[in-house]
Parts: sequence; structure tokens; C-alpha cells
Amino acid sequence: MDESLPWHEPLWRQLQQRRAAGRLPHALLLAGPAGLGKLIFARRLAEALLCESPSVEGDACGQCRGCRLFRAGSHPDYSVVQPEEDQNSSEDDSPAGGAGGGKKKKSKVIKIDQIRELCAFLGHTTQYGGYKIALLEPADQLNVNAANSLLKTLEEPPGACVLLLVAARPARLPATVRSRCQLIRFDRPPITLALPWLAARVGGGLVEPATLLDVAGGSPLAALRYADGDRWRRRRELAEGYDQILMGRLDPIQAAEQWTQGELAENLCWLIGWHTDLIRLKMNPAPHCLSHPDLRPLLRRWAAQPTPRVLFERLDAAVRLHTLCTAAQANAPLLLEAFLSEAAGGDESGVPRTPV
Repeated sequence: MDESLPWHEPLWRQLQQRRAAGRLPHALLLAGPAGLGKLIFARRLAEALLCESPSVEGDACGQCRGCRLFRAGSHPDYSVVQPEEDQNSSEDDSPAGGAGGGKKKKSKVIKIDQIRELCAFLGHTTQYGGYKIALLEPADQLNVNAANSLLKTLEEPPGACVLLLVAARPARLPATVRSRCQLIRFDRPPITLALPWLAARVGGGLVEPATLLDVAGGSPLAALRYADGDRWRRRRELAEGYDQILMGRLDPIQAAEQWTQGELAENLCWLIGWHTDLIRLKMNPAPHCLSHPDLRPLLRRWAAQPTPRVLFERLDAAVRLHTLCTAAQANAPLLLEAFLSEAAGGDESGVPRTPV
């Protein structure tokens, strides 16, 4: 079983109370920022519901037939739906482009055929007489047809089934889907809880745990990922490269390729965080808190010349860039080239524009 996380315990106790009272909802929407362990919570709950001898606290025993099958990934009453590999994609579809065909890549969406298979699975009688559990992650990547196909099951769930929808951006789900699920909201834990947990796992590292937590926006699991030296180094290289672009010393087209390395969504989240910090610095030269305190010298230089209006518009452009590159089958290198080129030169106001 995944590690239990301390900030999950209040939500866990609430759900177990509802389960004990026979009021467990048939569909739960586990929503909140990335890096809080929503998927860990969902798997913990799924295993507990399939366990034949749960503990007093409601956790799975880890020893029964149901637990052994769950951990082996072969429980017949448990199904996971995630974006699948696209069998028809080619290297031309990949962010780096290129020639040739037949190379699989991860789809960005959950498709209608996957939901149809899931609905058929839920309609079958349970193998072991308990719950049938379906986990959809990330549920906010359901395409329109898939979401519509899921509605009937959400409205009229067959038998003793529980659907667990995990989403970092629940607003992307249709309102008709959200309204048929019980919301379980995950909020960032207080620093008094998050910092000791993180420090116990990264103590003695090259970066202070408090700095990691700042950069991760208070999400402990994201902060733990940033403790990876390669990730932290990549972030620093992107920041220094962006500095060179703004000073006209680096070709934006050449730099765009660097931004597609690693995890593009993560890279663009950093870009958004930098622009948010620029606004903080512009409004208050000595802000109490920056999301990227270790980059303060660079951020001060970037914030020196542009007006507040320009900085707000640059932030909007960075957010649009993230949305376009992560929510659709977009040409990320081309979008990055446009954003970085206009960040370097801009229009008359110095505002980079991102194609829509």
C-alpha cells in the first residue's frame, strides 16, 4: 500500500464515518492541487473497500485474498481508467517532432471507448460479492463524449459500485459530471504539518526543505519531487536561459527546444510562478513571500523595467501557454517559440502574445 499521508487523515476519518453509517457515496470526486497525494488516497480507499478484514481505522489488512489481488493488480472487481497509449501516433506527433511512424505516446485524454468498457465492467456481477471499484485518473482529461457516456452510470449506478474520480483541475469536468459526485476537497496542508514531513525525507539535501515547499506552492509531494537533483538543475537552467532571452543573448527558437525537455507541464508551471512573483515584486519591493525565493536576484532584474500592466499580461500569456500545451493536441514547440520570441522582443508594449 502507498504511504499514508498525515494531511489525509481528517478526510479519511470522515469517509470512514460515512461508510460505517452506510452513507458512502457511489461517486467521489477527489479534487485539489497537484502534489497532495489524491491518487494515493484513492488507491488506499479502493483497497480498503475491497478488503475482507479492514482494520478499526478502515484501512486494508494487506493479508486477505482481496488485498493480495489488489496489490498484484489483478483484482477482478477493480478497474483503473487513465489516458492510454495512442496506437496510431507517430514521431511527428511528439513534442520534438521528427520523421517515421509507429511510435506510441501517452494520450492526453480519456476516450469514449474506455468509458464504454468501464460501464460494461460495472454492470457485471461482482466476483467476490463486495464492491466494484472504478478509479478514473486524471478525470479532468475525460473528453466530451467520454464524459457524456459516463453520465448514465453516475445517475443510475449499477449495484454496489464506487467510482473514484481524481482531478487536479475539476473545473474542466462538465458541470453535469461534477454535480453527480460527492466532492472530497484536498487543500494544501499547513506548513507546520508539511515541513516536518518533507524535512524527514530530504534532510541534508542541497536545497532547504522550506525552499522546496515554497517552489511547490505548499504541496509536499511536489516539493519531494523537486528534491530530485535533475529536476532542480533543470529548473535553474530554464531560469537562466529565460534571463538570457530577455537580455537578447539567446535565440528564442533555440531555447524553445530546451523547454520541451523533461515534463513540459511542470516547466510551464514554473514559468507561471516566476511571472506571479514578478507582480509581487512590482507591487511590493520587499514581499514577505515569493514562490521562488532562491531566484530573487533574477526576478528583481526581470521586474525592473516592465509596467504592472505588462507584467499582468505576460502572466496571462504564460497561463494561456500552459493551457494550450497541456489541454489539447497542440504544437508545443511552435507555441513556445512564439511566447519566448515575443518575451524577448514583444510588441510596442513589450507584451508577449501566445497564439490562440
